[in-house]
Amino acid sequence: MKVFVSWSGELSCQIAEVLKKWIPCIIQSVDVFFSPEDIEKGDNWDKTISSELSECKYGIICLTSDNTSAPWINFEAGAIAKSLDSKVTALMVNIKPSDIKGPLSRYQATRFERADFFQLIESINKALDTPLDSKVLENTFNAMWDSLEAEAMDLINKFSQKGDSQNKKGHITESEENNPLEEILQLLRKQSAILSNPQQLLPPDYMEHIQMSMYSRNREMYTENQMIFEELINVLEKTLIRLQNFPNHPVLNQFIEIFNYEL
Repeated sequence: MKVFVSWSGELSCQIAEVLKKWIPCIIQSVDVFFSPEDIEKGDNWDKTISSELSECKYGIICLTSDNTSAPWINFEAGAIAKSLDSKVTALMVNIKPSDIKGPLSRYQATRFERADFFQLIESINKALDTPLDSKVLENTFNAMWDSLEAEAMDLINKFSQKGDSQNKKGHITESEENNPLEEILQLLRKQSAILSNPQQLLPPDYMEHIQMSMYSRNREMYTENQMIFEELINVLEKTLIRLQNFPNHPVLNQFIEIFNYEL
């Protein structure tokens, strides 16, 4: 399966390279695609990227403090969402959920942190035709995460030390005062993503399980009711046989009238 990574800007591109390197190490059946050239400068975006998107089943948008408002990243994100439906995640690098503005805010945001990034890996795994066992996936991720994080953080730290990164440095450490608001915003965006894609709330496998359970339960009830009905018929037949000796018995006449029973 192919995963499409969208980027814009120097740091975003470098993080995309990290994803291309490490995601296939965690899930061997995944191939990560991203254009090594700046897509905004490309002459044949539609021809090249559209071709790749047709083969991808998942999209990751690398967002940094210098590209969240960039027109091009918003344009490409729209094209990815249109092609990949709801299987798109905005990976936050060096930013907070509240930094994401405009159309990009509708995508489920993932922090570049262990727990959040593992959820992203789980989501990619679920998109596979044959997903990895959850325990195998978790063990592989745990073995790879420290190296992946170290490489990514090294890039982030180097980028923050550049002359134009004074503002970016403020995004690395979140204010304790804003943490509750950030959590609420993250939860609201996740809820919005679920509501826009009911399959996340009620996966097909879960619905199939419910239907099978209901079918099994209904079948048991049907069998039980059928047995009760057959027993009732047997009792009625025995009763009518006994009443044959009393042709004019009122009870017999009522049975004949109701059930059209012919002796």
